[in-house]
Amino acid sequence: MSEMNPISFKKVPKSEKNTEKILRPSSTFLKDAWYRFKRNKLGLFGAAIIILMILFAVFGPIVIKADYMTQNLSMAYQGPSAGHPMGTDALGRDLFVRMAYGARISLSCGFVAALISLVIGVTYGTIAGFVGGAVDNVMMRIVDIISSIPSMLYLILFMVVLGNSLWNVFLVIGITGWQGMARLVRGEVLSLKQREFVLAAKVSNVSNWNIMWKHLIPNAFGPIIVSMTLSIPSAIFLEASLQFLGLGITAPMPSWGGLAQEGIGAIRTFPHMLWYPALFISITILAFNFMGDALRDALDPKQN
Repeated sequence: MSEMNPISFKKVPKSEKNTEKILRPSSTFLKDAWYRFKRNKLGLFGAAIIILMILFAVFGPIVIKADYMTQNLSMAYQGPSAGHPMGTDALGRDLFVRMAYGARISLSCGFVAALISLVIGVTYGTIAGFVGGAVDNVMMRIVDIISSIPSMLYLILFMVVLGNSLWNVFLVIGITGWQGMARLVRGEVLSLKQREFVLAAKVSNVSNWNIMWKHLIPNAFGPIIVSMTLSIPSAIFLEASLQFLGLGITAPMPSWGGLAQEGIGAIRTFPHMLWYPALFISITILAFNFMGDALRDALDPKQN
């Protein structure tokens, strides 16, 4: 073998040294999603509003140092002032404190009801999509029948049967709002179960239960999170609607829907009693919708 001649080689210029270098640092799916989410101004605005609402619910009563049941008839129907930033109601109770406690009820209802819908919908949709065939057909026809009846009718019926209590409101809203989640998860599972990693899991003798919960559901995590985020404002609105109809939690425990109901009677003379709960409900629902849309774009791999 002949020796290599140094003349046959040339020195690489500095401008060409980094041509094969990977300039973009390695990243994970969550890091990419967070990067895309940060670029969505409306999504960040919605997340900031939600955080402010949570802080208001937690620290609002501490700032005023009052209880939502404290009555002072001599201070009834007072407008906003330094001592009462949002005024008072018909019994002289501070509306700022009642709005803060109402935020605790309404936000808790949104999160807990969405969690209940998540568990039921994911389980139901995963089983229907993975098993397929006649089982899938029967299960989805049941969903169609349930969805054909207005959800408010279910809510009213269940509340009349179970009674007015906070946990009953959580349960009723949760068990009547899972159909959309079930359809979404079923569609994702029908698509994912045809992939190669599912076939490899079956060949490796992995049980169907592990395939569903360790392979299919984690890969459908993005759409599930987005759907859950968008279901929270629906639960808040349904709780407010029930309370407005007198079927929610019992007095004197406040919620935004109950405060709006109280404000309707005095809208002409003391409109501040209706403005604040209606404004907080609208802003919170809008914020969750903004954040849900941003999460949908951020968690979509096609946006990468």
